[in-house]
Amino acid sequence: MIIKNGLVFTPDCTFEACDIGVTGECFSESCEGESVDASDSYVLPGFIDIHFHGCMNSDFMDGEEASLETICRYEAQRGITSITPASMTMDENSISKALKCAAALKVKADMASLEGVYLEGPFISSKKLGAQNSLYVKKPDEKLLEKFLADSDGLIKTVAIAPEVENALSLISKFKDRVNFSVAHTDADYDAACLGFKAGARELTHCFNAMNSIHHRAPGPVCAAADYPDVFCEIICDGVHIHKGAVRLAFRLFENIVMISDSMEATGLENGVYALGGQKVEVKGKLATLDNGVIAGSVTNLYDCFKTAVLDMDIPLQVAVLACTRNPARAIGIYEKAGSIEIGKRADALIVDKKTLDLKHVVLRGSLLF
Repeated sequence: MIIKNGLVFTPDCTFEACDIGVTGECFSESCEGESVDASDSYVLPGFIDIHFHGCMNSDFMDGEEASLETICRYEAQRGITSITPASMTMDENSISKALKCAAALKVKADMASLEGVYLEGPFISSKKLGAQNSLYVKKPDEKLLEKFLADSDGLIKTVAIAPEVENALSLISKFKDRVNFSVAHTDADYDAACLGFKAGARELTHCFNAMNSIHHRAPGPVCAAADYPDVFCEIICDGVHIHKGAVRLAFRLFENIVMISDSMEATGLENGVYALGGQKVEVKGKLATLDNGVIAGSVTNLYDCFKTAVLDMDIPLQVAVLACTRNPARAIGIYEKAGSIEIGKRADALIVDKKTLDLKHVVLRGSLLF
């Protein structure tokens, strides 16, 4: 395959007018075979969503092959070619079932690559639940994490954790070389958050959400994370979770910013009543809420979050692309094979209209999906 006449997003964050060869599942120097016209278009690396729960009436916590396949197909059709779906704070058996289902999944030709799992809960604070269920919150536990790692066959990439709760720092220290810990659903002040990062946490889950806000005398976990240049900062750009001014602030504060969707099962569907983590969620437009009014995840996929960030929030195009490609790939340790358009890497690419940013074509592991 050859992708012709496009403006290609390069690893040095510029756009270059050139053709791209694809051989098998990888980018190559070869310029033979089927031709894909990318005139008047950007050619971007496939997007990577490292934190979301579901779509199309399917949730990762269903623990069912059919649900995971639906999720993987929907994401691929929207230009998200690699994923690490997230669990919820639920009972141990439900989490184990979902992890085992992920470990057994056989990814098919039209499905996004399942690169791992994001363990969101149960090691969080009951004071900052967001849409998590307080009934199933647990103190960080080495044996339980070992069990979850075994259930997932090592697929767990990220573990959300509140660093201020009992046993959190010791868990981070012991497992930091096996999983990526992300400060999340936390009541930590600045100092407690810093202790988490010093212990080895290297991510901040959905920045500004489910954590203490920034105050000039109590700067909280956001400012703590900004003091550690190697920390990856997640952010939801659906236009609901965070005001565009705060989104722009985050992009100025953090070099390693990762755009996530945090989408739930209502994504891609009409308004109505759905579920998240066993709790009822009402969806009206872009807003999904629990009965108590708390925002419950998003109903916007990552590609649409990207468009909102660029077109409505004035985030520079190149910066937004990095937040959906290179940065998430680095956060979950797959940048050697995905996240940029380079010879030898997996041929995941998006052909995007230059003016509207509408998605025109998706190349998935070397094949034209549409």
